[in-house]
Amino acid sequence: MTGATNAFEMSAMGFSTPPDYLFIDAILFAYRMGYVQHEEQKASLLAAARAATDAISFMTAVENFGVSRRSQLHSFLGQMLAAPDYYRSLYPQMLGLRREGEAAQSFLNNSLAIFMVEPVLTYKQQKLFFDTYWWFSHNHEATFLDTKKGMCIGTYATEPRDNASTLQRFEQYLYGLLNHKTQKVSQLYEGFPADIVMAIYRRAF
Repeated sequence: MTGATNAFEMSAMGFSTPPDYLFIDAILFAYRMGYVQHEEQKASLLAAARAATDAISFMTAVENFGVSRRSQLHSFLGQMLAAPDYYRSLYPQMLGLRREGEAAQSFLNNSLAIFMVEPVLTYKQQKLFFDTYWWFSHNHEATFLDTKKGMCIGTYATEPRDNASTLQRFEQYLYGLLNHKTQKVSQLYEGFPADIVMAIYRRAF
């Protein structure tokens, strides 16, 4: 996991610990396979994935959220949790994750970055995050001179530009928006699953 921030470092920065990949992966894969189609169901499954401590508690929560034991979704989730290594070997190209030994792609200006986290966002969050990602990405490319204020903006146009350093700055930027001192900004990001987004990115890039 390139550039991963350990739990102690995240706690020190006030960030939440990333969720277990297995349950999040199960939801992402089920979404890409078409087993999860409704936004309400997706939100419920992600809530189950974030709260689960083991496979049994996860599947119990899934059933409590209305997923029938006879459904294709229930069957798929059970199969994946029973053989996670097998299923994870099938979907790197589907989720855009790297295979072991492959070089990481650049996080900046990469449409894959949007594709990968789209399943964990609501429709409203997708548009918000699209703008957030591209603003951050473009401000890494260069600084911009604000002629009205007579100063350069684009504080994230800094070195080094490797993925590990860039993701750390992106994480700080994203959590800065979630906890922004301006209430109008923080309200826009209320409920945004930043922990899941960063957990995906730290493994993929």
